[in-house]
Amino acid sequence: MVDVAFAGGENFEKSTLPFLDALGDRLAIWIDHHEHPVGWARFRNDRRFVLVPNRIAHACPELVTPEVVRQAGHVDVIVAHADLDGLLSAVKFLRGGSPPRAADSPGRGHAISSRAARLSDALDHATAELRTAQREALRQEIVRALASGHMPPALQRRIDDLAREHREALAPVEALAANAREEARGVLVVRVPKALARPVKKALLSRLEERAPVGVVIEGRAVTAATFRDHLDLSLCDDLPAGRSDYRFGHAEDGGRAVVARLGELVRTGLE
Repeated sequence: MVDVAFAGGENFEKSTLPFLDALGDRLAIWIDHHEHPVGWARFRNDRRFVLVPNRIAHACPELVTPEVVRQAGHVDVIVAHADLDGLLSAVKFLRGGSPPRAADSPGRGHAISSRAARLSDALDHATAELRTAQREALRQEIVRALASGHMPPALQRRIDDLAREHREALAPVEALAANAREEARGVLVVRVPKALARPVKKALLSRLEERAPVGVVIEGRAVTAATFRDHLDLSLCDDLPAGRSDYRFGHAEDGGRAVVARLGELVRTGLE
């Protein structure tokens, strides 16, 4: 298991624990950076679990080292989060802990190469637009290509087409970001009446995080907050029960006012 988080809230008891019980000794290793206070404390002394908080391991691939792969031993199936981070974690595992290409491994910074950006955009668009079977087939093709070091021209053209379509789908983001308001010190908020497409919300949060310590998107009752700042732990906001330290989400009946106020307190405390 790579880049797969324990389920949040009561779903940890309902889904994650039964899943682990069913796996039993078949689980070779679980590598993750989505901190879970209850689940991680429970399994921290189990050598099969490589659990490092997101504030330390910004991306999961950096945890997939040759030593960790050797520790896992023989593995029949790799289960990975269906995004760029998870896909590259799986590829690195298949390569024995070696990255697919050093030129696309910027390290602990937030830089990304143009090749990796196209791949990330293509995967995001596939997640939003393709049917399940099509998405999974594409991911498997990409994993095989990156693991082998050879990208077939037809697959590269498809990635480029999906990436272009993704950029076109993000056209509303700049206008939405222009309507953001600082509703608490250091908390930039965009409010919309209904759910945004997932890629649009993801890109919008990135724009807000670039302009303020915390970005928040409120879609009706749904509230999502994100931050780039390592010293801010959004899990301290009890009204956002799910996610990790830099990305949390939940629902609010008051239009998210209490959440925004609490996030403002976290920003203020972090500045003191």
